[in-house]
Amino acid sequence: MTKLIITIDGPAASGKSTVAKLLAEKLQAGFLDTGAMYRAVTLAAMQQKVSMASTAELLDVLKKTRFEFVAANGQMTVSINGIDAAEEIRRKEVTENVKYIASKPELREKLVEMQRAIANDCEKIVTEGRDQGTVAFPKADMKFFLTAKPAERAKRRYAELIARAGGQSEEIKLDQIQKAIEQRDRNDKNRAAGPLKPARNAKKIDTTGLSIEQVVQKLFDCVENKNKPKSKPKKMRWFRFARGLCNIFCNLFFRISVYGRENVPKTGAVLLVSNHQSYLDPILCGIPIQRPTHFLARDTLFTNPFLGRLISSVNTMPVKRGQSDLAAMKMVISKLKQEQMVCLFPEATRSIDGKISQFKPGFGLLCRRGKAAVVPVAIDGAFEAWPRHKKIFSIGKKISISYGKAITAEDVKNMDNKQLADDLTQTLRRMQNDSRAKHGKQPYEY
Repeated sequence: MTKLIITIDGPAASGKSTVAKLLAEKLQAGFLDTGAMYRAVTLAAMQQKVSMASTAELLDVLKKTRFEFVAANGQMTVSINGIDAAEEIRRKEVTENVKYIASKPELREKLVEMQRAIANDCEKIVTEGRDQGTVAFPKADMKFFLTAKPAERAKRRYAELIARAGGQSEEIKLDQIQKAIEQRDRNDKNRAAGPLKPARNAKKIDTTGLSIEQVVQKLFDCVENKNKPKSKPKKMRWFRFARGLCNIFCNLFFRISVYGRENVPKTGAVLLVSNHQSYLDPILCGIPIQRPTHFLARDTLFTNPFLGRLISSVNTMPVKRGQSDLAAMKMVISKLKQEQMVCLFPEATRSIDGKISQFKPGFGLLCRRGKAAVVPVAIDGAFEAWPRHKKIFSIGKKISISYGKAITAEDVKNMDNKQLADDLTQTLRRMQNDSRAKHGKQPYEY
């Protein structure tokens, strides 16, 4: 039974076939090229020399010919009576005659039945055509309608035909291709059966000026956003309540200053990278900004039933200290892929003197896998408020929290783990000393 159906409709040369194929590969889903099905019937009719004007003869071709269409992962195979027809159906003569098949309601109805049967055999499928979201799969999980300006589509089709012709051909004329595309649009929009139009709930995407990779990523992001788990309302209410209590606590017992909170992106995957001065740091990093934040804490804290439930309820995940914890890494990457925000302390332990130690470089992998922007967070004063050798915090201490300029996911991708760790270590040390100078404290020597 199909669990995910994605339809991609659009006019000729809008890029839907290539996009659908690549999206299917990215999602590890079946790929249904419905245009190939219409072409296969057209080719069979031409081979059998029947009248393209006769619905009865064409239906007879459909009935007596053995068509095989297989929608495998990112691939669509076509055979007629056991013979591979993938290349033959792309011939110019087939393209010119496919309109006769596409315009006949009885034939379209039969082919739609075949399309639904193919989809029913796939767990996930991406299907493209001109009526997939409106007729074939009106209850599809996701619907897209791709378009582009006629001139842009003509250039694409011209490049495709030139490539097939081996790089040059005097017979291929760009202006003629554009006229043919515009005529095809009129035919598709005005036919009685399955006319070309976007489904009511389809997401329209103009591909003019976009690369294939950009379009595929746009669609993939839409699918990922739709399928990512939604936060439970009760948990969100509790999280906001807990954050409110922490805010009251911090402002009641300490003198808090916050700088640069506008540098934290309001959406998308974000990794907050902070220095670690005290037990207060997770609270200090999270309360100044409105986005929910996820944290890591050593797994031994979760052994206490009450404490474990409490910290879990405020988005804290367990991690094994002193070893490579693959499960924790996968959890972080999963949160980032869901475009959430995670806070890490790459020093791995609290400072012994308030200074920032050299960051451990392993978090670079998490950034790249999660496609996350990185925001440096410098905390100063928390060490004086609650150093690691004291059991209880001191009241009235000045604490500053500074959010630096975000490093984009694209920039992170171009840096190796050590370079990223070194740059952030230096950045946070500079931010920390700037904050200390601003509050009349002696800067640390590094």
